[in-house]
Amino acid sequence: MADLYPSLTRAGLTQNYLHTNSTTHEFLFGALAELVDNARDAAATKIDVYSVTNPNIRGGYTLNFLDDGEGMDPTDVANIVQFGKSFKRDAGDHMIGQYGNGLKSGSMRIGNDFILFTKQGRQVTCLMLSRSFHDHENIDSIIVPTPVWDCDTRKPILQNGGIERYETEINLITKYSPFRSEHEVLKQFDNIKDQTGTLIVIYNLKLLDSGEPELDVTSDPTDIR
Repeated sequence: MADLYPSLTRAGLTQNYLHTNSTTHEFLFGALAELVDNARDAAATKIDVYSVTNPNIRGGYTLNFLDDGEGMDPTDVANIVQFGKSFKRDAGDHMIGQYGNGLKSGSMRIGNDFILFTKQGRQVTCLMLSRSFHDHENIDSIIVPTPVWDCDTRKPILQNGGIERYETEINLITKYSPFRSEHEVLKQFDNIKDQTGTLIVIYNLKLLDSGEPELDVTSDPTDIR
């Protein structure tokens, strides 16, 4: 199946790596801390962790991490799904994580899939890393749709592969993410109110043996604190 989606970005990762890496955190809150630490390292002054109800996905809601940090450009976004790569170019002693692993280990511990929206400069970029997509289509290599748009016009900035690549990426995102149209995908950037920032949406959550998600956001919406 290696010839599927030849124009799309391939991550320098494997399915086995994603699974093994997700077991780094035995407890859920260690994984949550990784996502918070990433925002802190990106110089965020605030981070909003919240859920959005969605009965059409496993667990019944998405878990979202929204920050006002430095955001990422398309190259930074591509690097976060490469083994050992980090977008923290000037990592120093003040940074908690330096190897670009926290997003992958934390998100994959919380759920099967995540989609990232980020804004920096004149561009906004989206990346979907979906184990559900790979399982459903029986693909071994990790394929990551990474469309880019102009920040103001929201018109696509075409990459290698041109409009065909863009349309393929949007089709995959709207099929395997909670956002079912190009309009819904683009609307997620409206959540980033500042000049820069990042939104991470984790979905198809890991479940307890009871079939319930690990984090109870129904009986006590502030329990995550």
